Amino acid sequence: MSAQLKPEPVSNPMEGQVDAVIAEFGGDARAAVRALLHNREELLRDADRAASLGYLRGRFSEGARPAAEPE
Repeated sequence: MSAQLKPEPVSNPMEGQVDAVIAEFGGDARAAVRALLHNREELLRDADRAASLGYLRGRFSEGARPAAEPE
């Protein structure tokens, strides 16, 4: 008699996403982590390109562009 393992119910939606990512890489957790870190680096590079370096470094002048008045 062979025992079959039943998947545990997912109590947290994040756990289901974790399982899906690991399954996408054939169960290789290291490959999944490598891909996620690569994606994180890409997102950080995109964010750096999208933000003004002057703003990020605090080099913006007060009042240069007044805030729009609500109508």
